[in-house]
Amino acid sequence: MIDVEHLHGTREQLLACDGPVESWRPDAAVDTFAGGATGEKAAALASCAARAGAGHIVAISSIDVYQYCVDAGLGDGSGAIALPRQPLPLDESAPLRCRPYPGGSAEHDNVAMEAALHECGRVTVLRPGAIYGPHPEVRERLLVERICRGERRLELPDGGAQFWHRVAVDRVGAAVTAALESSPNRLWACNVVDPYDWSYAGLAAEIAALLDWEWEPVRVAFNEADHPWQTAHPVFCSDRRLRETLGVSAPDPRQALAETVHWLRDHHTQPA
Repeated sequence: MIDVEHLHGTREQLLACDGPVESWRPDAAVDTFAGGATGEKAAALASCAARAGAGHIVAISSIDVYQYCVDAGLGDGSGAIALPRQPLPLDESAPLRCRPYPGGSAEHDNVAMEAALHECGRVTVLRPGAIYGPHPEVRERLLVERICRGERRLELPDGGAQFWHRVAVDRVGAAVTAALESSPNRLWACNVVDPYDWSYAGLAAEIAALLDWEWEPVRVAFNEADHPWQTAHPVFCSDRRLRETLGVSAPDPRQALAETVHWLRDHHTQPA
């Protein structure tokens, strides 16, 4: 049998001086920053990792750190500009934003979290897109629930051309495992996204095909309808580091989406 030690407690308890993590002395620390990433949380993690002798920190961030995402109107839309200049796909050298999102909160700021880890030695920052999988998730769930309710009318802002890069949850898990094994021995960031994706209209069509459904699409003005991660410009990120350095290529997005959609159909009556 394999002995497994389960550390259970609040974040403050686990990361405290002489607390469970420090006493456990792990080789690496992986932090998903559940409930919101902040500079303060990252500083507490770094301090605990140093005391515990953990030589590697893997921090789960987001592609929302890029300034281009502000220019595309992510957040409350007020930061959108008409002519964004950053070329796509965004790679890890793209400019980061320097402040929280318009309409956002400093209680969840991945840029501040990443900055607090800059002097911590070997740090791998994973930047996922919008994570989907066999669990309640907003964009896919929204479309599946409409189908389950028998709603055929589907409003498509500007024809549904909005594109916000997504990633299968299994790919995120594979990226964490690969980062622990083979990421560079320094501060290093890596986008974690699917190799291809769908626009909002394309995603709606793919989900309808999986559930043998037909929409009645209605084109509306951009500001007359809303859906999760509606952006004025496409947000598409490079997965080159993920593939070439970490060696992560699975799962295929069509297979992962099908698993998500069928799970959501079977569990659509459960609260989100």
